[in-house]
Amino acid sequence: MKILITTPAGRVGRRVLSELLAPEFSVRVIVRDPAPLPDEIRDQVEIVRGSTDDAATLRRALDGVEALFWCVPTESLQETNVRGHYERFARAGCRAIRESETPRVVTISAGGKGLARNAGPISGLHAMEDILNESGAAIRHLRCGSFMENFLREAQPIWERGVFSCPMPGHIPIPMVSAGDIADAALRWLVRRDWKGIAGVAVHGPEDLSCNQA
Repeated sequence: MKILITTPAGRVGRRVLSELLAPEFSVRVIVRDPAPLPDEIRDQVEIVRGSTDDAATLRRALDGVEALFWCVPTESLQETNVRGHYERFARAGCRAIRESETPRVVTISAGGKGLARNAGPISGLHAMEDILNESGAAIRHLRCGSFMENFLREAQPIWERGVFSCPMPGHIPIPMVSAGDIADAALRWLVRRDWKGIAGVAVHGPEDLSCNQA
């Protein structure tokens, strides 16, 4: 089975990639710069250089692919149109998936579909879903809780002041999940050929946690 991995150096993508390095899979990655990939990884995969917001490059990368792991790179801090960032990648993806007739796609999305409005990247991911749903592929949108790894960015204020900032009340529990658990969920869908249609799949940890608890 040939599988294309986007964001192969990302928190989830690199875990998906490492688990697919087995004889039964032929793995292709699309990446602007392969340098961040370890040498032993580069020797085992086919590399297409380019960006997933370029439909022509993505179409070439999808040639002969049975399953696509789709993750939009995080927007830069200078990005002024967050929703537009996700829509740009999704439009390129939709076109390339449709033209290549890629049968199955697994995406990294966010919870709250149909509920969250004007929620920055969350709303952008939901717009991405809507666009990709027009591609003709069978899709599983992994609607993930908040990444536990996000707390690593708060290590310095926790160390210095014993607190960190969060744009919500600290006592409210929310779904959280680790990147490793998300990768496991993605792998379960990527390696199977027996599913069709479009659906969202909740990917949460064992229990909701508040920021105070975390």
